[in-house]
Amino acid sequence: MTKTVAQAAAAALLLLFAHDGFAAGDADRGKALYAVCATCHGPQARGMQEMNAPALAGREEWYLIRQLQNFKSGIRGGNPKDTYGLQMAPMAQVLADQQAIEDVAAYLRSLGD
Repeated sequence: MTKTVAQAAAAALLLLFAHDGFAAGDADRGKALYAVCATCHGPQARGMQEMNAPALAGREEWYLIRQLQNFKSGIRGGNPKDTYGLQMAPMAQVLADQQAIEDVAAYLRSLGD
């Protein structure tokens, strides 16, 4: 039984890593959604030191999606010691659903091309 579980896990990992790394987001829709984000991250997502906002342009979609999901769900941005996370958590709530998150991630990725 253990060998079967290990084989299934290995197959799942292969499928995960075989994925091309791009989300099913729509960069055009993501551009419109990003307008709110530009206040802190800048119009071209190059980051703004004054706002303690990192550059996001060209980042891998999987990373951006994961971070937005974490902020939206409260995994990040809930600790009072995480000053910057506390800034970002409410902003992630602007994204209505998973599709919106993927759209913004696709747009940000496209800025690195």
